[in-house]
This record gives sequence, C-alpha cells and structure tokens, in this order.
Amino acid sequence: MSAEPQGSLKKRTVKAGGWQLFQVVLGNLMRLGSNLIMTRLLVPEAFGLMSFVMTIVTAFTLLSDIGIQRSVIRDADGNTTHYLRAAWVLQIYRGSLIAAGIFLTAVLTGLFAPHYAPEGTVYADPQLPFLLAAITLVPFLDALKSTNQFLASRLFHNGRSAAVQIAGQFSALVVQVSIAYFWPSVWSLIIGTTLGQLVKTLISHLVFQGPRMAWKPNQEISNRIWNFGKFLMASSTLTFAATNADKFILASFLESAEFGLYAIALVWISAGQTLLNRLSQGVGFAAIGEVLRVRPNDAPSLFKRFQRVFDGLCILAFIAMFFFGEPFINLLYTGSYQTAGHYLTLLSLGFLTLRFDSMNMLILNHGNSRAMMVVSGIRAVVVVSLLPAAFAVAEVPGALLAVALTPLSSAPYTIWLIRPLLGEGYAARQVLWVVAILLTAVAVYLTY
Repeated sequence: MSAEPQGSLKKRTVKAGGWQLFQVVLGNLMRLGSNLIMTRLLVPEAFGLMSFVMTIVTAFTLLSDIGIQRSVIRDADGNTTHYLRAAWVLQIYRGSLIAAGIFLTAVLTGLFAPHYAPEGTVYADPQLPFLLAAITLVPFLDALKSTNQFLASRLFHNGRSAAVQIAGQFSALVVQVSIAYFWPSVWSLIIGTTLGQLVKTLISHLVFQGPRMAWKPNQEISNRIWNFGKFLMASSTLTFAATNADKFILASFLESAEFGLYAIALVWISAGQTLLNRLSQGVGFAAIGEVLRVRPNDAPSLFKRFQRVFDGLCILAFIAMFFFGEPFINLLYTGSYQTAGHYLTLLSLGFLTLRFDSMNMLILNHGNSRAMMVVSGIRAVVVVSLLPAAFAVAEVPGALLAVALTPLSSAPYTIWLIRPLLGEGYAARQVLWVVAILLTAVAVYLTY
C-alpha cells in the first residue's frame, strides 16, 4: 500500500499553507489567551519553572532527533505501509529513551541542586525535581502518535494535522485554567500539558489516512532512517545548544521571577517564529522536496519566489514586535509582568535572522544533513561564549541582543553553501542582508 499526492503542486501548496496558517494563528491565539489568563492566576515564578522544565524536554528531544518525520516526507518509500510502521517502532524506542533521560535528570537534580545551585535561582527550587519526573509522560505519549501524521504532511493533507494540534492545545488550555483556578500552582501547567498530549496521540490514530500502526520493526528501513538522520541528530544536539543555552545560562544568573518574565517575552517571540517556521518547514520543505524529486531544474526558481515572500513576512514580524510589542504587553498584562515588554524590543531582531533558516531548509532538502550539523555547531559555540560575556558587559539587555543575533553567526557558511545551488549573484546579495541586520541591531540597541 502507498499513498500518492493528488492535484497540482501549486494547489496543494496553497491549500497546505492555508491550513498551516489557520493552525498557527488559532493555536497562538489560544496559547496567548491562555497565557493572559494564567498570568492572572499564577505568579511569574511558575512560568519560569515551567519554561525550564520544557527546556529539559526539548533538550532530550533534540538530542535524539534522527529526522523520522523528514525521512517519511523525503524518502521514496515513505508513503508505504511497511515504512510507516517501521518508523513508528523507531519512534517509540526514541520516546522511551527521552522519558528515561528526563527521569534521570530529575533524580540528579534532586540529589545535587540543593547543595550546588545558587540560592533563589530556578535550579535551587525544591519543586524542580518533582516537576521533571512528572513531565516524563509527555515525550512517551508523543512517541505513541501515529506516523500517518507525517504521511499527511508529505501529501499536503494539513487540515487534519491542524485539527489534531488544535484539539490537544484546547484540551490543555481547559485543564490548565480549571486546575489553576482552584489550585494556583505550576502543577496546573504540568497536568494540562500532559493531558493535551494524550488527546493528540489518541486522535492521531483515528483521523489520519494510512495503515493501522503495528509493531513491525524493519532493520533495513531503520538503517535508512539512521543514515539520513545521524547527522541530523548531531545537528539537533547543537541546535538545542544554540537555541536553548540562553535558558540554562540565564537560569543561573536570574532569580525565578525575572526568569519568568523572560519566559513570557519568549512566548510572544516564539508565537511569531512558530508561524514563520511552519510556513517554511511545513509547506516550503515539502514543496521543494517534491520538486527536487520530479523536476529538479525548477527548484531554484521556486525557492527564490518562496524566499521573497518569506523575507517580507520576517520584516513585517520584526516591525510589528519592535514597535507594538511593548505597548501590547503593557495593555494586556498586570504591572508585575510588564518588564517582559522591554525584553521584546531586543528579541524582535530574531525575526530578521530567521530568514536564513529557509536557505538551510533548501540545503537539507538536497540531502546535506551534515551541513545542518555545522550550522548548529557554529551557533552553539557563539551563544555559549557570547551570552555570558554580553551579560557581564551589559547585563540583561546585552544577553538578549546576543540571543537574538546568534543565528546570524552561521549565515556566512549558509551563503557559501547556496552558491552552487542558487548562483553567485544570489549568494552575494545575501551578504548585504547580513550587513543590514547588523546595522539594524545597532540602531535597536541605541534606542533601547
């Protein structure tokens, strides 16, 4: 059994993009609405703890990322029954390892944090080990979801994927608000997140077209996924360091309440970045991947059209967050949370650096997963070395500027890689983008 795409690529891309937009917009509205409600029920420390717990989950998720979804999308056999079932088995093994790793972290935190963590920081909070132990259910439940959901992405059937995500998010929202109303504790966030994941996993086995999941390991397919994903795993490990080292470092510098304000600012930044990344990875990656499979000569022109649109969206997101982010926070949040609005001003630069990730998507679609490892490695080294220095020189504003500009550090390598794919002239123009972003960063900092 195999599933094949129906209709023209253009129509399927537009339709898929529409569903991605619907999912992200509605999902972010619910997430932000929930955030506004919960900030009136919980203190900032609760958001700091939850943000750190989910950072640990993200760490183990990325440390073990071998690109199962991307393999289903790009592999010639990714739409067959035996491939999807073998991928599901591999996914469960991975989820079990993630859960075990988080539980071990909980044990070690409980043993050593009381003796070595700076007093008042996130690491020193006595609830942290128990929160980590409880969250282990989330990655395990996620691993049980049907890989037919990945098949839907391959075929641009994004409507049902959107429905599943929204259903899970709405369930989590209802549970979190209900529990927090009677028990204003960080545990309301943990319980709601877990039940929301359970809903998504159960629904994934009911709504997607494709074979029923079964325990059918296949060594040849597992090897194929591993050969593609082994560099992605290294890349994901470094990506985690590049995108989450800020939380580990700042959690050791900031008190729990101040770290919670940083987490609130990240909620708004990630809302916009999630929308742009969904359009880039959920639609752009699949579209470019299909063109490369069936008519590779058309891929460069298609990508350039996509990049122009993506650039425009990144610029609009930066302008909106820079000019309106702080007033918006002041309008919607109570006084104890309004410092988060100041943080948005500097973090808004991250929308401009995001444009280079679409080029990395093109490189990955050509099968160069090793390059993604190098990109992530560059960013990891820069953020780990630059952020503490920036904090020492300019405290929180300097640290936030370092966080926002870190993705720009890998841009020269990306530009060098796209030269044979998109031409010397196109690559040269990307250098101007780097200069423009750096000049914009100077202007933003001077007006902070």
